[in-house]
Amino acid sequence: MNDVFQALQHHVEHRRVLNTHSHHLQDQDFHGFDLDQLLSHSYVNWNGVPLSPTYESRVNYLEKNKYSSYFVWLQKGLQALYGFTEPLSADNWEWLSAEISRAHGDKQHHLRVLQDTCQYEKVILDTYWEPGSDNGHPEAFAPTLRVNSFLFGYSSVAVDHNGHSPKTLYGYVPKDLDEYVSFMEERIRAKQEQGCVALKCAAAYERGLDFEAVSRAVASRVLKQRPHEQSPLDIKNFQDYIFEQVCRIAAQLDLPLQVHTGMGLLGKTRAMELNGVIGRNPDTKFVLFHGSYPWTADVHGLLRVHPNVYPDICWLPLLSTSAAIRMLHELMEGGTSDKVCWGCDTWTSEESYGALLAIRHVLATVLARKVEEGYFTLEDAYEMADNLLWRNAKGLYGI
Repeated sequence: MNDVFQALQHHVEHRRVLNTHSHHLQDQDFHGFDLDQLLSHSYVNWNGVPLSPTYESRVNYLEKNKYSSYFVWLQKGLQALYGFTEPLSADNWEWLSAEISRAHGDKQHHLRVLQDTCQYEKVILDTYWEPGSDNGHPEAFAPTLRVNSFLFGYSSVAVDHNGHSPKTLYGYVPKDLDEYVSFMEERIRAKQEQGCVALKCAAAYERGLDFEAVSRAVASRVLKQRPHEQSPLDIKNFQDYIFEQVCRIAAQLDLPLQVHTGMGLLGKTRAMELNGVIGRNPDTKFVLFHGSYPWTADVHGLLRVHPNVYPDICWLPLLSTSAAIRMLHELMEGGTSDKVCWGCDTWTSEESYGALLAIRHVLATVLARKVEEGYFTLEDAYEMADNLLWRNAKGLYGI
C-alpha cells in the first residue's frame, strides 16, 4: 500500500458524507435484531442462497457467498463495528448474532452508527413502504418521494411493485387527466413542503424506461376505458404521458428526479432509454442511479450530451467494486467531478457502513492511480473526494 493511497484513504475516512440514497428501516424493525435478520435485509440475500438456523446451512451459505462483493463489504463493516478480525464462520455465527442483538438493545444504536460512525450529515431516504417519510427522524433523514404510484392511475385496481397506487395511498381514483395532473402536482408540492428534497422513479422494476412523447388526447382516452379494455400500449401511453408531467413538475419545483437505471427487469432499463425524455425536459435534473450497471457506458454518453444529467453511483461499489472503479475513472476523465454523487442504497446501518467502506476504497484506488500517473495532483484528488462524498449532493439537493 503506497503513500498516496494511504493519504487518500486517511482523507476520505475523516470526511462528512451526504448519503444520497437509502431505504433505512424503521425504528421498530430493529427490535430483536440479530445476524439472521440483518442478512435477510441485505443484498447478500439477493444471491438466493437459502439459510436456515443450522450449522450445515450456515457453512453452505458462507461458502456460496463469501466471494460476492455484497458479502465482502458487509463482512468488513461488521468486523469494524463489532470488533473482530477473523472471517464470519459457522463457529462464530452465534457470538456475532448475540453482539448485534445486544447492540440493538439500545434503540439509538442504528442511528448512532449512521451519524457518528459513518459521519453522514444527512441521508436521503426512499421509504417505498410509505413514500415521502423521514422515518420520524428529520435530524437524520431527508426524504425523497417515490412517484411510481402515479403511473398506475389508469385503473382503480392497478398497483406498482410495492402495492401502491393513487387509490391505495391517497384514496383517489382519476377520472379526468387534467384534474389528475393537478392532483399529482398538489401532492408533490405538499411533500416538498414537508421536507422532501427529490423525487424517485423505480419504474425499471415494472417496465422499460423508454418513455416516449404522448399527446394529452391519447393519454386521456385510457381513463375512459374499463380495465379489460386497456391494452399494454394504452397503459404505456398513459404512463409515458404521466412521467413527462412528473418531469415537468420536478423542474417547476426544482426537485431532482432520481431514476433507477440498469438492473431491474433488464428489458429496456438501461439509461440510454431515457435519452428522449431527458432531451425533451432540459430544465429537469435527472439523477441516474447505479451507473446503469451493467451498461455503464450509457451514463458517460448521456453526460456528454445533456447538461441536466447527474450520475449517482449509489449501490455500484457493492454491486461490483471493479465496475465502480472503472466507471469513476471515466467520470473523472469526462470532467464531471462536480456532478457525481454516492449513496449506500441499504436497509441497515451495518450494511450502510460496509457500503461506505466500499466507496472509500473505490475513491482511494481511483484517485491514487490518477495522482501517480500525473493526471492531477494530490490536492486535486482531495477536492474530488470531497465533491463526491459531500459537496455535489449538498448543492444538488439544497441541503
